[in-house]
Amino acid sequence: MRVSQFLIIVPVLVQVLLTLVLFAPNWRERLSGKGEGRFADVYRAQFELPVLFYAAALFAYAMRLVDAGILFLALLFVLSQIVEVVSALAIENSSARSAAAWVAALAVLGMWAKIAAHFAFAGF
Repeated sequence: MRVSQFLIIVPVLVQVLLTLVLFAPNWRERLSGKGEGRFADVYRAQFELPVLFYAAALFAYAMRLVDAGILFLALLFVLSQIVEVVSALAIENSSARSAAAWVAALAVLGMWAKIAAHFAFAGF
């Protein structure tokens, strides 16, 4: 199935939007002098694993490797990030947050594995 390379921007934009939505409460929490709170932890997490996601998405786009599998893994990553944020802030469920973090990590690993497999079998 042929997929437009530009579709990779959708999960990337959703991830950026999620980070920006978390920015305001985190900033408010810091200005109020509460120090490190729930929002700070969740907001900081948006600059850890998502960096590997952004790199994989950019690499897949630049090398024209975006296919249905890469898009599925990218969407899975973003959805698991949303579940992680909701489970940390709204329902405060550490097991759901942990499971979502594992799914996100496996999704990014899958993206990089597909990229590596392409180069292993197709060459540079």
